[in-house]
Amino acid sequence: MNPRVHLLFAFLGLVAGVAPAQETNRSPIAIWETEALVSGSMGYRSNVLRSSIAAESSAFFTTSFDASVLRFSESGSLVLLYLFGEDTRYLDAPSVNYEQFISGTLQLVQPVGDGNEAGLEANYLYQHQIFDASADEVNRERVLVLGHGAYLRPYWKQAMGQWEAQAEAGLARQEFERTLDDYWETEAELRLTRNYGHRSEVSVGYLPLYRRYDTRQQFDADGFVLPGTELNYLQHDVEGEWRHYWDAARSWRSLTKMSFMANRDNGSGYFDYDRVYLREQLRWKNDRWEVKGSARAGWYDYRKQRIDGAHRYRSYATVDFRVERRFREDWLVFGAGEHEWNVSNNPLDEYRSWMVELGLGYEF
Repeated sequence: MNPRVHLLFAFLGLVAGVAPAQETNRSPIAIWETEALVSGSMGYRSNVLRSSIAAESSAFFTTSFDASVLRFSESGSLVLLYLFGEDTRYLDAPSVNYEQFISGTLQLVQPVGDGNEAGLEANYLYQHQIFDASADEVNRERVLVLGHGAYLRPYWKQAMGQWEAQAEAGLARQEFERTLDDYWETEAELRLTRNYGHRSEVSVGYLPLYRRYDTRQQFDADGFVLPGTELNYLQHDVEGEWRHYWDAARSWRSLTKMSFMANRDNGSGYFDYDRVYLREQLRWKNDRWEVKGSARAGWYDYRKQRIDGAHRYRSYATVDFRVERRFREDWLVFGAGEHEWNVSNNPLDEYRSWMVELGLGYEF
């Protein structure tokens, strides 16, 4: 996700916590704010297909935009519309040529009582991108997908002093024009958050998810399709997150996240796996500079699938960085890089990829 999305939603959380204005005969004052950023960058990716075979390396040119419209009322209600789009053109990758991603998000927040709030988030996304289907699909490779997705997610947040409890439910639809099967998802989330310090927080959450495929069929324990069956997934995800600002100016911030997820199918268990995920990010920011780097790692252990008689396993690690420098009030230059490793006892799961880019942006 684009870095400015996180900044916008952090600002949303701040202003949503402002106490509603006391009742008067006058109409509540509404504040409108709009922002937009266009940028372009040149770079190089060593493994465009993220593949262990027939790798393609290429220079690329990326153009992107993101724009937001924010309406905040004195009553405490808030409306946020955010749009993001990115187009990447590869100069020497005939299997891909280009990747595109477009996302639109609408979020509504309404204070209820003393510090509580109700909200609704709706999102649409379009993607023409390399997608890692190896975790949940029979095809253990990365594939180029063309798809559309949408979700709707209402929530309720209950304030209890420095503690917050949040409950939400969601409905999502994902459609692919080729390669992968379409599906419906229903999900929920229960989260408990402790606020402290300079708007720092620590939270724990439980996220169950049910996925129903349109046409995919179950497999038996040996990996053979069972005709006439329907395949569903049930996932249980338990996660913890610690977001800490180390100084009053909030220039230094660290983000630590860890989760354990269990995926279970409704058949023989051929697609059952457990996943452990860790992420650490460090960011420094002032009026002109922003520097951040992160490391992510994940481990997958498959309960029924076998590779040469042994349980299939897969692990990955990714490190990335971004350096941004602003000039005047509306121009910025940035550089970014990423390196990813995938290790597995299945040769199709294994690959390495790195990327570097340098770009220029204009904000208005």
